[in-house]
Amino acid sequence: MPSKQSYAIVLIRIPNRGHLEEKEQEQERIHELLNQPKIAQFLLSPYSRNIKSEFQGIFESGTGLIRHLFLIRDALYPIKPQFSIGIGTVDNTINKVAAVVIEGAGIKNAELGFKSLQEESTALQINGFTRSIDALMHPLCDLLWHSTDNWNQNRLKILNAKLEGASEKVIHTALSISERAVYKSIRDAHLMTWIALINELEANITKALLQNRQID
Repeated sequence: MPSKQSYAIVLIRIPNRGHLEEKEQEQERIHELLNQPKIAQFLLSPYSRNIKSEFQGIFESGTGLIRHLFLIRDALYPIKPQFSIGIGTVDNTINKVAAVVIEGAGIKNAELGFKSLQEESTALQINGFTRSIDALMHPLCDLLWHSTDNWNQNRLKILNAKLEGASEKVIHTALSISERAVYKSIRDAHLMTWIALINELEANITKALLQNRQID
C-alpha cells in the first residue's frame, strides 16, 4: 500500500559520454554496478533507470545513505556522477525489487536538486527537510563533496574500507600498497574527520525521517 511516511529518494545522473550505442552499453554496465550487493544492501528499493536515463532508488533511513555514495564513486571511477537526495513521501506502492516507479514529494525534491546544477558539475544535493535542517545540510554536503572531489581511487577505497571498520593492515593487503601509505593517506586527507561527518549526516537524516513519520 502507498505510505505517507517520508523516505530518502536518491537520483544519480551520469555525464554524457560517447555515442548513443556506447552510452546505452555504459548505462547497462552502470546499472549492474549500482545493484552490486555491497551497494544495494542499504536500499529499501534498489536502483532502476528512469525515462531521463537517471538512476533512482529509495532509502528508508539514513543508514548507509552517504556511505553508499562513496562506494558508487569508487565503482564508477573515473566517471563523476551527480547525486541528488530528496526527502518526502512516496505516493505509490514501493517495489522492493527495483525502484521502477516513484511518485510523490520525495522524488520531486530530488528532481529539484538537479535543476540548479550544470550538466558537467559534480555535486551532492539534498532537499526536502525543514528549512532549518536544509540550511545545515546544504553547506555540510557541499563541504564534504567539494573537499573529496579530486580524490584518486585508492583514497576512495581506503575511506570505504575504514567506514566498514577495516584495519590498516587489511587495507594495505587488499590494495597492494604499503601500510605506511595507508596511514599517510588517512592522515593527509583527514579521513577520520570525514568519516565522523558522514556518520553524523546519516544519523541526522535518520532522525529527521523518524520525526517526519511521527508528524504524519
